Amino acid sequence: MELDTKDLKVLGAVKKGLTTFGGIKNGVNLKKDELVKILDILDESDLIKSTTGTGLLGQKKLIIHLTDKGDQRIESYLEILRKKWREMLDLAIAGERDQLDQMIKDNPYMVNMMVFYKVTDLPTLSRLNLRFLLEGKHLCYKCKKELKGYMQKFSVSDVRKFRFKLPRGMTTRDDLCADCFNNLTKY
Repeated sequence: MELDTKDLKVLGAVKKGLTTFGGIKNGVNLKKDELVKILDILDESDLIKSTTGTGLLGQKKLIIHLTDKGDQRIESYLEILRKKWREMLDLAIAGERDQLDQMIKDNPYMVNMMVFYKVTDLPTLSRLNLRFLLEGKHLCYKCKKELKGYMQKFSVSDVRKFRFKLPRGMTTRDDLCADCFNNLTKY
């Protein structure tokens, strides 16, 4: 059975130690109805098992645990994510931004899942200037604000033309928003 990203996020939350219904709901930011459907699917697939326990004040609560099959499923998914991350790093180092963009169009939530499962983190994406991969959007190099269609964008040549100090690590493929451009200092 093929699981979508929300199913895999719920599995990941259970693996991280969120075993109660409320903990999973808050950790994955899902509505109650969605989470119930996902938990039913995962339970039918034998990826999780649920038991009832008692809370602090004696009330009954649902406790969810991963099965061996669920743990294997997460490990295989993690291996796929690590392999894709290495491919993305190789493409980024080689400067193949078109192929990176195509990879994200084919699977738009892949980088978000990499961050969720801690295959990579936001500082690493920022250092490699790959923050745009999070949602396939064009972002300002400094503040990471989305640069939409008719917004003013300033490139490296604009920064050099006005003799401003170029932000560290900025390349010719990066742009700045008007606010960040106005805050640049002269040489």
